[in-house]
Amino acid sequence: MFKVLIVDDEPYIRKGLGNIINWKSYDCEVCGEASDGVEGIQKIRELKPDIVFVDINMPEINGLEMIRVSKEILPGSKFIILTGYRDFSYLQEAIKLGAYDYILKPSKIEEISDILKRAVFELNMEQAEVAKRNELKEKFEESIPILKEKLLFDLMRGCKISDNELTRYMSLYGLLLKEYLVMFVSIDEIKPEDDEEDQRHLYQFGVSNTVMDFYSDKYRVERVLLNTQIIALIIQPKEDEHIKTDKIAHIAANLGQLILRCFNFTVTMTISSIGYDAHELYGKAEECESCLAYSFYMGPNSIILYKDIKGFYKPSDISGLEKYEKQLSIAIQAGDEVQVKNHLSELNAEIIRYNAEPDQIKHYYWTMVYNINHIRLTIKAMEQSSNDLSYDTRSLYKLIEESHNILEIQELVEAAVMSITKRVNQYNQQNINVILKRAINFIHENYNTTISLQDLADEVFVSTYYLSRMFTKELNKNFVDYLSEVRMEMACTLLNDPFYKTYEVSEKVGISDAHYFSKLFKKYIGMTPTEYRSQKNISEE
Repeated sequence: MFKVLIVDDEPYIRKGLGNIINWKSYDCEVCGEASDGVEGIQKIRELKPDIVFVDINMPEINGLEMIRVSKEILPGSKFIILTGYRDFSYLQEAIKLGAYDYILKPSKIEEISDILKRAVFELNMEQAEVAKRNELKEKFEESIPILKEKLLFDLMRGCKISDNELTRYMSLYGLLLKEYLVMFVSIDEIKPEDDEEDQRHLYQFGVSNTVMDFYSDKYRVERVLLNTQIIALIIQPKEDEHIKTDKIAHIAANLGQLILRCFNFTVTMTISSIGYDAHELYGKAEECESCLAYSFYMGPNSIILYKDIKGFYKPSDISGLEKYEKQLSIAIQAGDEVQVKNHLSELNAEIIRYNAEPDQIKHYYWTMVYNINHIRLTIKAMEQSSNDLSYDTRSLYKLIEESHNILEIQELVEAAVMSITKRVNQYNQQNINVILKRAINFIHENYNTTISLQDLADEVFVSTYYLSRMFTKELNKNFVDYLSEVRMEMACTLLNDPFYKTYEVSEKVGISDAHYFSKLFKKYIGMTPTEYRSQKNISEE
């Protein structure tokens, strides 16, 4: 219920206004009265009314000055002027000060009620808007940890984010990366009976909370769950201190023992070199990931620092080929044979430029074939077919091994890649045809109703953009033209029956405007409905 304060130096005005209005019917109640501006300001501070009726001409402080002071106290309250002055300058000043409306004395109940009704309506709207903003703010604040983790995940995985966007997101989520270490906590092998997806999530949750408890007292820690096995931490000093790798590793040693006692399995922890800004996160995550590979030598329950693996053998770095392989994989999955050839050509040219050892090149192509084979198996499963693709993967590995030069290997791989791409293309095309067929059937069954592209897209569970492109590509016409053609074909059939009037034919094919129907008919058939019937010697009954 909204609180109303009445401020007027005339008692009969205050009493009269308090009695003549049915305040409850407007969801209001009179919370108090004041006889001058000084008392009015005091009551406003105490009672915090939503609506204030105030006279202009009062002793001590007049109504205009009272509004000016009160607006600083309660900026959202509605101040309604009660005045016997008809001087427009007073009203101008009142409006400048933020008065909601004014009423000239003497006034009618209907006029007061109307202004009150509008004021209450606006207060309700404002309250609803505030509630909505607060709700959105709460939801956003609740989602900040998720959004923050998503940003850090993207940075660690090398997603490109512009400097302006990154600065804005970092500020919005309260992130500051000045001097930090990245640490991976990787769950080692779990007992077979516990190796289930739900169980892994449960273990990861427990390990994650334990890790945070260990480090968050002395450090600022951000947590990122990379997968069901690996938890990534970004560890920074709380004060203006320098991060010390050995100190982080010492805590990690105690942490590993605690996890073993609590969960009965081990973890491998890897620690990067020091990073200094958000752009370095990808490189620091790569360092931690490369350390994980050396757990083969160090054994489970190990702590591996990036600075410690410098003594291990490192092959020629061909990591720069990763982007070409990713582009190739995306093109294969899309079934785009032209792009596959282009990306494969770029990849083959680039790998020659690296001048790597023959065994390393063979191993690279083995790995690539292994990854591509997942696409082959997936397509086979989706087709639910026992027929395999045209090449044998095991034979391909052997042929690569026996190849004498890189060109032979590249020809073998290209044949395999193009075979898979062709099958993916066939599968995608079949899927497109199924969707398009369903869309066309829906049009033929519902042409006599109002159908939008959105309606059709919802029916076949694709986006409007995708569906529109499908019509243009496969039928060489857009959705509107196809629908119109179907309607005009049916219209010709109906016009052959003299029983139907032209406007009835229009309605039966889903067009309510008979004039528009005639124009559309002429556009697609080349003549008006009347001319069409005349040509067929058909007259309406």
